[in-house]
Amino acid sequence: MEPHPRSVVALATWEHSLMALAATAGHDFLVGGRSSSNHRTGHLVERLIVPTGHPPLSPARLRSTWQLWHLESGTRLPELCQAAGLRGTGVLGDLLQYAEPLCEHVTVEMLRDNWP
Repeated sequence: MEPHPRSVVALATWEHSLMALAATAGHDFLVGGRSSSNHRTGHLVERLIVPTGHPPLSPARLRSTWQLWHLESGTRLPELCQAAGLRGTGVLGDLLQYAEPLCEHVTVEMLRDNWP
C-alpha cells in the first residue's frame, strides 16, 4: 500500500536539525530509506540496542509525547487531529490524564474567553 503524502509540521526547536537531516536523505524517506512499508519505523526500532536501564524507543510513545505537548500548549483539536492524521479525538482522550493541569484562575480566564 502506497503511503499517503502529507505535510508534517515540526516544532520550531527541531526545524534546523530536521532540515539538515532531510538534506542528507535526498529523495529517500527521512526514516527507512526507500521502504514504503507502513511498519518501516517499527522494523528499524526493533534492531536498536538499548542501554541497560533505558526504556526502549517507541514510535507510539514519541507520537503520544508530541500529541500531549500540543494539548498542553493549547493547539486547537481540529488542527491537532488533522496534523496527527486522526479522524476524531478519541485517541487524545487517553492522554488527558497526563496533561499538567492549569491553575484554577487560568482555567477560569480561558473559559471566560479572557485569555491572551
